[in-house]
Amino acid sequence: MIEKVLAGFDSYDSYTKDPIGFCETEFGESYTDDVKAMMLSVRDNPITIAQSANAVGKTHSAARIAIWFYKCHKDVQVYTAAAPPEDNLIRLLWGEIGNIVAKHPKLFQKESIKSLHISAGPLDFITGVTIPLSGTSAQRKAKFSGKHRPHLLFILDEGDAIPDEIYEAIEGCMSGGTMVRLLVMFNPRSETGEAYRMIRDRQANVVHLSAVNHPNVVTGENVIPGAVDRQTTVRRINQWCRLLADNEPVSDECFQLPDFLVGAESMDQRAKPFPPLKSGYYKITNPAFSYMVLGQYPAQGSNQLISKEWTAAARSRWDLYVSKFGEVPPHEVVGIMGVDPGEFGDDMTQCAFRYGGWVDKFIGWGGVDMMTTGDRASEQYHKRPLYTCAVDANGVGAGVAPHMRRLRCNAHGVKVQERATETTEQGEFGILRDQLWWACREWLRVDSGSMIPPDEELLEELHTTTYEIKNGRIKIMDKDTMREHLKRSPNKADALCMTFDISAQEKTTPFVYKPMKKVAYAW
Repeated sequence: MIEKVLAGFDSYDSYTKDPIGFCETEFGESYTDDVKAMMLSVRDNPITIAQSANAVGKTHSAARIAIWFYKCHKDVQVYTAAAPPEDNLIRLLWGEIGNIVAKHPKLFQKESIKSLHISAGPLDFITGVTIPLSGTSAQRKAKFSGKHRPHLLFILDEGDAIPDEIYEAIEGCMSGGTMVRLLVMFNPRSETGEAYRMIRDRQANVVHLSAVNHPNVVTGENVIPGAVDRQTTVRRINQWCRLLADNEPVSDECFQLPDFLVGAESMDQRAKPFPPLKSGYYKITNPAFSYMVLGQYPAQGSNQLISKEWTAAARSRWDLYVSKFGEVPPHEVVGIMGVDPGEFGDDMTQCAFRYGGWVDKFIGWGGVDMMTTGDRASEQYHKRPLYTCAVDANGVGAGVAPHMRRLRCNAHGVKVQERATETTEQGEFGILRDQLWWACREWLRVDSGSMIPPDEELLEELHTTTYEIKNGRIKIMDKDTMREHLKRSPNKADALCMTFDISAQEKTTPFVYKPMKKVAYAW
């Protein structure tokens, strides 16, 4: 070992294709099968996405992958980042890298070591790049732009919360080089963001780090101190799942209990014992079980506002309609236009057009003032058979509807933050925005004529939204939280929801969604 270290950088050439061997030999450690799969995936694939359960070693392993890549390749740069705030990068990933340096000083005796930076020279290094919470999209993108070296590795921790522009910048760096790699790690809570889209579009190799596969859970022993344990996993099965009843169908919301956990026992937080686990399939009743234990996206959140099943059916009906009649509104059905005005910068204005159950493709633009938005929206209005236009009139959109009326549009502003005008059997609405989103939900849920166009951004926005009913009041996820999840404003979904604004003559209590007009389609 000493001879290899004294020999310098070239002594690690034999490990160029062997990250597992390097880490086991140099660090004297052993790794789980899931971690080994992640190491090999980084070696073999341009993009690796690691969907991880809690406390299974994703950050611990990423630090070792970073050191392997840096020590075993020439002309190399490794860039690491984590979702803001900066403390995430310092405390988690670089905390692990720092532990390696402290435990194996001979491995780094020729390096210059500074805060968030280890270098063998001005062009060969591992570094931590902080992602600012403030500043523009272009400024954040510049942090990762223009990186070029024969061997490049980017590691993104908590990658589902990293802004999309960071991924765009890294993509621009991946076109050249001998070996360029991207490793993205996160707990898969919500199907949003660029990391999810890469999975959806099969642009990355996906590995799962599951608590159920971890040696501590499989053996029941503390094989890897500090990692997830069997007691915690069994407790979560008892609290967040239930055994399927006889003849109850198995669905995507189920998992099969592994044989080694049959008969396993645990206690709750008050030290009261649960009965031994029985064999068979279990229904996941809390979506946290999927991402905290299995390292998988929840099949359906318990408080998800709009089900994927509903949107999938609406999408299928749209495709079937278009195959028969083309991308034209149903005959003799006038529509309603919804406008969600965008602010300056990256925010987009979006226009939705709904004719009974059929929704046309969205029209959007960005980077213009409200007068220009009114002009463009009016132009779209007069191109179509519409009877009214509902415009989100909160904030920047306040002047759009009046300007459109001057251009002969039947447009009215909707103050979505004002008091709701309707109720429903499930409870009252907090504000008008909650009411409009709920109307969109009910349209997709109960109207067999609802049809939405192919639009991944729209689907992502609809599926991200959650709700809660507290003290008899329905509250939809607020827009700031949606922006945090989506890394953009949910303009398309908001524009669609605008089309469910109803005039004073149509108000009913209690609120029940009613289609604008029933149309018999000759399928």
